Amino acid sequence: MDIVEILTEAIESERKDREKYLELAKDAPDPETRAALEQLARDEEHHEKVLRERLAAVRLMSDLNR
Repeated sequence: MDIVEILTEAIESERKDREKYLELAKDAPDPETRAALEQLARDEEHHEKVLRERLAAVRLMSDLNR
């Protein structure tokens, strides 16, 4: 497994986790729990963004080394 595959899998994991937290937030028993789950979803969104940026950088470096 190379770095591109690892980052791609990590991005997908973050996306799935974000969706899971948003779905759980819909059925949260109280506003505090809903807010916490929504914050977790935002955190996952940020993680995904960072991973996408790293993936783009890895691909750019790979292209430059050809």
